[in-house]
Amino acid sequence: MHRPRSYAVLAVAGAATLALSACTTTGEAFPDAAAQQSYMQDLADARFELLAAQIGQAPDVTGSAYVHAVSGDLESHENDSVVLFGDPTSSFSQDKGSADGDTVDVYHQAGNGFDLLLLGGELQELAPTEWVAVQTRYVTPEDEEGSLGPACVFPGISIACDIYTAVEATRASDDGSLNNVVVSMRNDGSSQISTSASLESVLAVGTLFDLPEDLVASFTEDDLATMLPVTIFQNADGGLVKAELSGTVDSETPLQLQAGFEVSGTSTIEDLPTPPSGFDVTVIPAADQAAFWEKIEELRK
Repeated sequence: MHRPRSYAVLAVAGAATLALSACTTTGEAFPDAAAQQSYMQDLADARFELLAAQIGQAPDVTGSAYVHAVSGDLESHENDSVVLFGDPTSSFSQDKGSADGDTVDVYHQAGNGFDLLLLGGELQELAPTEWVAVQTRYVTPEDEEGSLGPACVFPGISIACDIYTAVEATRASDDGSLNNVVVSMRNDGSSQISTSASLESVLAVGTLFDLPEDLVASFTEDDLATMLPVTIFQNADGGLVKAELSGTVDSETPLQLQAGFEVSGTSTIEDLPTPPSGFDVTVIPAADQAAFWEKIEELRK
């Protein structure tokens, strides 16, 4: 294996300070549940609206991205450090999860139709140079309906966009009544949203987890309705700080899933690698690229 609506149930987080009307009896006070629910719904809608407006734009960030899936003997683990810089965006993802010598770092220079791959030691037998060039994977569909923005194709941000999309799809689905939402506001204006996405919505995104077809075909309706916990942290302006999905599907063979992206800082052009000389790059013809990736997977087993 590789790689907006209503809230039916709303809870108040301890960190949120709520000014609500109350129903009273002698010596006792109880919060007005309807007012409480309405406040939390409005707050959650506002935070999601801010996130949607910013998540897919061109951010200058550094961060960590990860995707893990475990089902029986099948395991997939990806851990990358990510740099995104400029508009249009240049990106650099460094593979931190593979065995020594099995790494593939990916450098995309803004505007280029190709990506530069830096092959780890044991993979260098695939080319006479450390760097190889392949057709870029970071293509932004023009005017795509429902797109959150052009940055959603790049490392790290793509994971956060997929998690957000799965949450939104769940809220709009028949399972939306099971999608609980808790919003915690902090004194500095930042926030934490705790919510969930159904396995069905996660799979419908298509790009978050690359699960084997036979495993996906084995999921029952109950499996697909499984709610996977999602946590989203935002800064005071509503921008992304961290998005994570992590949970277990209790199918015939339990499936553990985790994916996320966390922003660690603001990037500069110095965070990008020095472009290699053309003499240090092997170009992989388009017709040979599928076989090239297959060889990488074979050597990584």
